[in-house]
Amino acid sequence: MRIGWIGLGGIGTQMVKRLRAAGHDVAVYGRGAGLDEATAAGAAPCSSYAQLAGQSDILFLCVYSDAQMIDILFDQGALTALPPASTIVIHTTGSPATAQRIATAAPDGVHILDACFSGGPTDVAAGRLTLMIGGEAEALEPVRPLLETYASHIHHVGPLGHGQMLKLLNNLLFATNLMNAAELVRLAEQQGFPPALLAQVIGASSGASYALNLFASPGFTLAAMENIRPYLEKDVATAMTTAQEASLDVNAFKRTADYFRRDTQPAAQATK
Repeated sequence: MRIGWIGLGGIGTQMVKRLRAAGHDVAVYGRGAGLDEATAAGAAPCSSYAQLAGQSDILFLCVYSDAQMIDILFDQGALTALPPASTIVIHTTGSPATAQRIATAAPDGVHILDACFSGGPTDVAAGRLTLMIGGEAEALEPVRPLLETYASHIHHVGPLGHGQMLKLLNNLLFATNLMNAAELVRLAEQQGFPPALLAQVIGASSGASYALNLFASPGFTLAAMENIRPYLEKDVATAMTTAQEASLDVNAFKRTADYFRRDTQPAAQATK
């Protein structure tokens, strides 16, 4: 089975290394840091999106945004270059509408799976990612052994787009929890409590959350939290737009949406 991979970086590179360690043939396009690491693991480099797609039975996309996927698949010609009966696996968190657009424009016989993940590079390296997958169940089964090289929880959650929807809901809740945890840490610091102590104690109490527990990790501070802010800005905005387009009441998350708006400064910076 010929695997093509677009989107390296901290997570994609680890995924490729897990695939190679399991003996799978992988060709990669050098988008994002990690090309040297991927090729050192035995992945073959490819300099053209369309060429890579044309030689792939399964094409993985692990890029940042919908706009990048559209550029690769539509503007760069990767979508029309795919061979019959091939499969696109979308690891990018984005709009369900984009996944549907790709499926509509795909050549006959090409399958699309939106396979959003929860976890980071450490989880990939340990093979313990969680995947939320939308699309045809029949299209998932041939891909499952590949996904199992880096994911321990693989959930088929419904038709195409449902993987994106569930991941957006997950990230909306995570963003809300992280916002509240950050504000709690700020209050605690004003009272002389170190964030790590706060996270350790409350992390074993009824106020625990994954988001708060991050502050118990070495180096995770209010300033360090800004490293993940761009991803949450993107995903919260997409979640709110998707929900509103479906006529869902998301007023309960309005403060989260305001907190993670791209055109606002985080509270830690705004008070300086």
